[in-house]
Amino acid sequence: MNCKQISDVLILDDDPVFRKLVTSLLESQHYEVFEAANGLEGLQHLSQHVPDLVICDIEMPLLNGIEFVEEVSHQYPSLPMIVISGTEKMSVVAKALKFGIKDFVTKPIIDPSHLLKTVATTLKEAKDSAIGGRDFTSQWFQLDHQGKLPEEQELHWHLQYLHQHPSISRDLLQALIPEPQTSQGVWHCHFRVLQSLDIMPLVYDYTWSMNGQFLFYVLDTNSPQQYAVPTSLLVRALFNDYIRHQEGQAFHIQELVQNIEKGIRYADCGEPINAIIGLADFPNQECHILSAGIDGAWCHSDSQQTLVERASLGAQDTVQVQCFSLHNRGKNTLRLSGLPHASAQIVIEGRS
Repeated sequence: MNCKQISDVLILDDDPVFRKLVTSLLESQHYEVFEAANGLEGLQHLSQHVPDLVICDIEMPLLNGIEFVEEVSHQYPSLPMIVISGTEKMSVVAKALKFGIKDFVTKPIIDPSHLLKTVATTLKEAKDSAIGGRDFTSQWFQLDHQGKLPEEQELHWHLQYLHQHPSISRDLLQALIPEPQTSQGVWHCHFRVLQSLDIMPLVYDYTWSMNGQFLFYVLDTNSPQQYAVPTSLLVRALFNDYIRHQEGQAFHIQELVQNIEKGIRYADCGEPINAIIGLADFPNQECHILSAGIDGAWCHSDSQQTLVERASLGAQDTVQVQCFSLHNRGKNTLRLSGLPHASAQIVIEGRS
């Protein structure tokens, strides 16, 4: 795997033996390598020279990996980073992923080709500014510039690793869930989820637009038979890529659902998943909801309207979305039911 143009890599790890091992491996592939024993040394190095890539251990003294990654994400937002961790607590890795980490590798490194492939892929994608700002799950699924999934794709090796380790997968999905409460202007949204800790979690994500819209989804990751984690990460990747490609334009739930449906069908490790996708349009006082394999009801004051349940996400032929009135006084509540070992509701309310 020879590089036509020499790239320099900074390695942060408090274990000198491991640093030398990784340094030798990268130098054998003609990378120029610098070393640091902790996060503080790493920041000092960056103040003198910014490399093409940083490989950072999570557990380090003085300034640990999470603290280092958070600081670098603010000071050097375009610098690609890969996390190496020996911990089995994937929630720790997920914290780093939220700060823009492009990939992660687990210790011990059983197959050096995995690390080399990750380094080469990350460096290649970092040269493309359009890809540089993508969500890390888009890197794993290698979506194209239109946010679509190629018909022939090769998932990164650690998706298989996650598939083989359900407890670690559960920790990762749980840690990627955003804060349950979010507000913009006079509107406030609150996700209330109660669930068993010993099964795959009910996960959600959301975003606000400048046009006064709130786009969200809820996934029952316990519903796929085999590929819960890859399918959930694929939905996350397609959701975030759709948001980025809108570039300030209004969201359209039908277009988002069609992209996700296509992605699940094309993916080798994707399968239908029970989900709710919603779009609260505050200027028009409407909430558009797609119920895909999950029962529920839209409630306000004493009124209640039942969701029309359709087939699971990834198994539908047509996109049929219901439209409900969004009241700016009182609580608008989306109650989800029929979920095994879980209950959930999404509350949307206006506050003067």
